[in-house]
Amino acid sequence: MRPSFLPPLHAAIRSLSLLALTAGIASAVHASDVELTETVQLPECHSLGWVRANTQPKEQKTWDGVLDEAKWGTPSPQQAVSRNWDWRLTDEEWRQAVAAKGEGKKEDVKFDLWIPAGVKTAKGIVVMSGHGSGENLFKHPELRKLATELNLALFKFVGNPMQRGFWPRSLLYDRLKEFGQKSGHPELANAPLFLYGHSNGTGFSAIFTATESSRVWAWVSMRPGTTFQVYQPGAAQVPGLVIFGEDDPFLARPSKEENLTVVEVMRKKHAALWTSTVEPKTGHGPGGKTWPLVFSFLRHTFAARVPTDSDPGKGPIKLTVPAVESGNLGKNWDPATGGYQTLKTAPFQTYSGEKATASWLVNEAFAKDWQSFQREGKVAGGS
Repeated sequence: MRPSFLPPLHAAIRSLSLLALTAGIASAVHASDVELTETVQLPECHSLGWVRANTQPKEQKTWDGVLDEAKWGTPSPQQAVSRNWDWRLTDEEWRQAVAAKGEGKKEDVKFDLWIPAGVKTAKGIVVMSGHGSGENLFKHPELRKLATELNLALFKFVGNPMQRGFWPRSLLYDRLKEFGQKSGHPELANAPLFLYGHSNGTGFSAIFTATESSRVWAWVSMRPGTTFQVYQPGAAQVPGLVIFGEDDPFLARPSKEENLTVVEVMRKKHAALWTSTVEPKTGHGPGGKTWPLVFSFLRHTFAARVPTDSDPGKGPIKLTVPAVESGNLGKNWDPATGGYQTLKTAPFQTYSGEKATASWLVNEAFAKDWQSFQREGKVAGGS
């Protein structure tokens, strides 16, 4: 049941813009792109920052500042609680916290939907937090070209109650359902998701995946603000791409070596289908050469996970779960060497390095793009 303090969506809408809808929007053929924008006021109790402050344990009064990503299984007692992002919270526990603490102030959250012209049924949705680079990604012409090719919708949200992660999960599902009804694409309520989060937007892409893994075909953490957000065992069997910037000051806190260990530990402890990537000579923001790798990852994971005959208009889609042995493996970037590196890749069965910690690459084609990116800072044929 929707909490009493959350108004129905139609009553919360402050602005609604239908920019390119035609009279035939619900017909079999769409004459032009579908674009919808809504701005909704939501209380701050939805943000993960509020949730962590009001629902997580507080056994210790101070934190000693020691991060133990490299050890993960043996964290210092002071940071084990205060730095934990391994999310365990029920909706009922959240509602109880809201009842006790109050919902907090309301702020605007802006939602945007784009569906290419001619798409009869959206077979998937690229959902991105607008935090950081998400705004530019939503408008990127190459992403829109890929969405047209694969019959995908693009959906973005920005605003403090949601952009760094949110609770409960139904907040996104409710919006997708509403947008599906308004756009003439009811299949949005069931379509599988590809998630993108930049910096602390990883609180969305990683944690939503960990709690809703059956709905997500793949996810991206772009320059995570803290690698504690990345450590999500519940997301292990969903292909993940974690991209660090070599000169990102967040990567250096407390050290590159410790932060880069997070994917290796997830690979070793949970057989995670994850890829660690370091973009040389770059800081906290992605650049033009970063996107082709993201788009390659999107394309190849979509092919690997979403059945070709899937129709979300008929109900939820059962995603294919790749066996770890079906992919390729790649040697992880060495922080001691730095810069551009030629990293070996090979099919899982013939890879000669340490298989348990090597980056998992969904197929040979993506492995080549990843190797090119690590060697030259760009995908072959990309910008």
